[in-house]
Amino acid sequence: MPLEMLLRSFFIATISSKKYLLIPSLKLLSFFAKPGRSYLFNVDRNPVLHGLLKKTFYNQFCAGESKQETQACCKSLTNLGFKGVILTYAKELVFDHNSNVPSVHAEPAAKAEPIAAHDPVIEEWRVGTLATVDMINKGDVLALKTTGGGAAVGAAFHRGELPPPQMMEALDEIATRCKDRGIQIIVDAESQYFQKGIARTSLELMRKFNRDPTVVIYNTYQAYLKHQPKYIQQHLAEAEKDGFTLGLKLVRGAYILSDDRALIHDTKEDTDAAYNGIVEGALHQKLWDFGVSRPFPALNLFLASHNKESVITAQRLHAQREKDGMPTVPVAFAQLHGMSDEVGFSLLQERGVDGKAPDVFKCSTWGNLGTAILKSLIEAPKDAGLPFTHYIACVHSAASEERLAQRFPSETASRTLVVSRGANAHAISAASVVILGVDPTDVSATLQDAAVASALKAKLLISIAAGWSRTTLERVLSAAQGAPAPEERTWILRALPNVAAQVSQSLTALEDPDPHTPAHHVNTCTAIFTQLGRTVQLAPKLMGPASAVGGSTPAFWAIICDAFVDASVAVGVPRKAAQDMIYQSMAGSAALLQSGVQPGELRDMGTSPEGCTIGGIMVMEEMGVRGALGKALREAVTLARLMGAEREGLHVNDTRENTGRL
Repeated sequence: MPLEMLLRSFFIATISSKKYLLIPSLKLLSFFAKPGRSYLFNVDRNPVLHGLLKKTFYNQFCAGESKQETQACCKSLTNLGFKGVILTYAKELVFDHNSNVPSVHAEPAAKAEPIAAHDPVIEEWRVGTLATVDMINKGDVLALKTTGGGAAVGAAFHRGELPPPQMMEALDEIATRCKDRGIQIIVDAESQYFQKGIARTSLELMRKFNRDPTVVIYNTYQAYLKHQPKYIQQHLAEAEKDGFTLGLKLVRGAYILSDDRALIHDTKEDTDAAYNGIVEGALHQKLWDFGVSRPFPALNLFLASHNKESVITAQRLHAQREKDGMPTVPVAFAQLHGMSDEVGFSLLQERGVDGKAPDVFKCSTWGNLGTAILKSLIEAPKDAGLPFTHYIACVHSAASEERLAQRFPSETASRTLVVSRGANAHAISAASVVILGVDPTDVSATLQDAAVASALKAKLLISIAAGWSRTTLERVLSAAQGAPAPEERTWILRALPNVAAQVSQSLTALEDPDPHTPAHHVNTCTAIFTQLGRTVQLAPKLMGPASAVGGSTPAFWAIICDAFVDASVAVGVPRKAAQDMIYQSMAGSAALLQSGVQPGELRDMGTSPEGCTIGGIMVMEEMGVRGALGKALREAVTLARLMGAEREGLHVNDTRENTGRL
């Protein structure tokens, strides 16, 4: 295993094995993953967050953002001895049974709304999935998250129906292409809210494409569900009746935190017994009455598990039956990319009758992490004071180009928005204002490009790249431009929006400009970020702290709110009601504080001698909540300084454990 992979795995394992690190990490990742996040806490838009997550969690569990990155990762996995990769386009809906809310809007099951003739979300999913097919080779596997087709697909699945015709046509196209290229397909199991329709769709695909002994389509069955044996029996009966090969991918389950707990086995031991029983029965070709009182239909088995005992036992049973000339079924194995590498490598040490290792796959995902900050500008009112009416979005890949075209169809059709790929300098030449939003690690290379540096002459450049001060940007660009004439100077401004931009409540920190910056440039920058909320001018030395004070605190509030909601549920308040009350309480408190009420005054307004509020406050004080919150913010500020391209000097109130890294 390469050293970088080993160290990254050790880092992730350290976090995962320590509850006090794992729980806050999962909460933050859950917060970042939800749609609707604004710039600073949107992993698709914030280059610092993008880079941090990509170098750690993303590279540990995902194959890449682009075709080149993904193919390189896939090759590295096969070089380690794995049979191939299972690649999926990372887009799905997740329904939270606890909150009764899907991860994005889905139509209520009771309403069968008319289906649009052309659904752009389905088309986006089709394009992204076909791009995934192009990244893998013969012998690899494509995994489908079918709810990635959007709300109309999810609503149909919840009703137990096949998805809209457009989605079925997309699935047919994808399956046909995979069959022609020798690629197998796994239809992933998803939230039980959608699973009935997904299973029905998978069955139809197997009925059509699994007409040979080697399957094209696998359906995923979750052993932790009490009713799963019934569904497997039904699908075995369909395979027997219609003469197709059943593709049975077996997992324990992955939605225990969001699905209805009553549907799931009461104990892990029950789930283990169900999983191992299905595996043993399939390998013996005796499942329930199939293979006993009725024929055992053609079946291919795919075991996706991180349980070493289960998979090693299955492999040895399969090898023994082949050695003894006993009937069995083809079997392959898989683990998630970045997880349980010891299981995968242990399987690779096993040998079958032919002396070869079993077929072991690594399952990974890919997906775009970068989108332009266009929506607020495109939808800005005409009296917003913006001195431009047309926009150019520079992207790296054809997939990004396609996504933006689908996201802004009318704007691209009217040429209000032009999506430019691979022609940064040309796009900059056609613009008057340029927003620099690349990954901070790419800032230097971008500005040092001779064509880009030349095109930026006499332009206004607004940087939203965290960690790069205005003076550093000016120095890097100046070195690339040489000594431009005064009238060709590139005027650089710096801005840091925060998380509330999606609801037009951001407080964007604007770094004080060079004193000679033309007033109309400053006004333009202010007008742009006023569309996201409010702005505040800060001295350069305060921009690092501002990225934490303004940018990190929304995540802190999210954790605090989440804790209050969970506590409310624990004492009997329904989760939705608890969320409404806590969120409104927070909004009302913020309004009072912004009206001029001081924090101490607000605290005293709600307390009375021997009352419930002061009792709760005393617990918070005794538990050190005030100190913990203060230290958390100081830690965030310290790390913001550390991430800067030019690390700022020590501050007396930096967190002590981090000052040694400056």
